[in-house]
Amino acid sequence: MKPTKTNGIRVFVATAILAWSAVTQAAQSYPTRPIRFVNGSPSGGPTDAAGRIIGEALSQVLGQTVVNDSRPGADGAIAPELVARAPPDGYTLLLGNQSSMAGVPAMRKKLPYDPIADFAPIAFIAWNSGLLVVHPAVSARTIAELVEYARANPGKLNFAAASPPAILTAALLKSTAKPDMVNVAYKGDVAAMPDLLSGRVHVGRGGMNLLLPYVKDGRLRALAVTMRNRSRVLPELPTMAEAGFPGFSIYGWFALFGPTKMPTSIVERLEREVNAVLKRPDIQDQYNKIGFEMGGPSRQELAAFVKEQIEAWAAAARDAGIQPQ
Repeated sequence: MKPTKTNGIRVFVATAILAWSAVTQAAQSYPTRPIRFVNGSPSGGPTDAAGRIIGEALSQVLGQTVVNDSRPGADGAIAPELVARAPPDGYTLLLGNQSSMAGVPAMRKKLPYDPIADFAPIAFIAWNSGLLVVHPAVSARTIAELVEYARANPGKLNFAAASPPAILTAALLKSTAKPDMVNVAYKGDVAAMPDLLSGRVHVGRGGMNLLLPYVKDGRLRALAVTMRNRSRVLPELPTMAEAGFPGFSIYGWFALFGPTKMPTSIVERLEREVNAVLKRPDIQDQYNKIGFEMGGPSRQELAAFVKEQIEAWAAAARDAGIQPQ
């Protein structure tokens, strides 16, 4: 029998219904296998730590292992590119942070991913209190003293430019206070630690979870927190704004994203479970101990938040004289 236009439409509709039914069934039974949290932080870095804490808790409530998959490199751009290209089935998710979702987009002309269009926001996790630190061989105990010392000793201080937040922090310091310091590039904050602890580099900026143990044992000295507010862990430290940099807006944060076009039911399931885990006192205690601050935008607000962060980073880069590459 010769196919008709009507028969073709019926076949198309039937195929679409079957495909939609398969997606719906998969979403209803989700998850049935391990889930990957991909992040751009080296093992031991702040984003890696955030992922391990929440991943272990989610493994218990979801009944499937959550694997923390660190993909460092390219200033954090590798992880979001991988997730953007992954199937939107909820099994490959991005633990995004300020570098991958805002810093890199603001500092590069071309990206292999779109931080807004390529991702489905799921849940905000935490703020990361960064620290501006010096090696104890540097006499400075405040940023003002650091600037004064650097001006009096031009070219003698090295700054560990190990990540987009560190690079931009150094640039903002130089553009406003004019300290004469030399940037030394590293592939991430973790990679810079041996030289920072030995004194081969003198100044650095990194996540509190990484630097706090060395501050507490006296191997590093913290001068300020790179957060909106003072940290509960080190309340005596001023913020960058309080230390004389009122326009400083380079904050650390973490949030969970999936590839765009993820089924709404999976997104909403993950959002509920993540938010429930974040309300647990034991999880809040683990995050607070390493300098993470709880509370942030809702899932519905996340895309607008990321856009605002990109604009803030771009403005800070312009102020610091950094041109997108």
